Amino acid sequence: MTRHAHPSGRGTRPPATGWLDGAARANPSVPAPVRAGGDACWDLPATPETASVARRLVRETLAAWGLPGLADDLALVVSEVVTNAVVHAKSAMTLSLHRQGWSVRGEVADHGPVWPTPLSARPNEEHGRGLAIVAAYSERWGVDPAPFGKIVWFVCEERPR
Repeated sequence: MTRHAHPSGRGTRPPATGWLDGAARANPSVPAPVRAGGDACWDLPATPETASVARRLVRETLAAWGLPGLADDLALVVSEVVTNAVVHAKSAMTLSLHRQGWSVRGEVADHGPVWPTPLSARPNEEHGRGLAIVAAYSERWGVDPAPFGKIVWFVCEERPR
């Protein structure tokens, strides 16, 4: 059974950790090779620095794919989802990006059993806006179950500026 916050338009896809070479798997500061087919993947630790590393990897990958117009939106969405995995799942994660023409599907797979739940944040509250940001800056997003935990996915499309 697949549970979605919003329909994905395609089936559950396991994280693509098999694409990583040894250096990228051991050190998240080393980007995985960008594949000609438009797929990139990294294993990341659950540390406070991970969101920053993930944003940098997203920007470098989009530049290599010729999609710099997606960098701000996708980096923001990735930052929110990765931060949720660090704070709530408290487990290592896999970030993968899959180019689909002028859009990119991102996935963050973690080992946490708790699914993200949108919250309502008051103006002075520090937490509770992450999924609202994900929804605002992605065309669609959702959560798929996985044998090891869950995969939070999102699709961002390049928009004319």
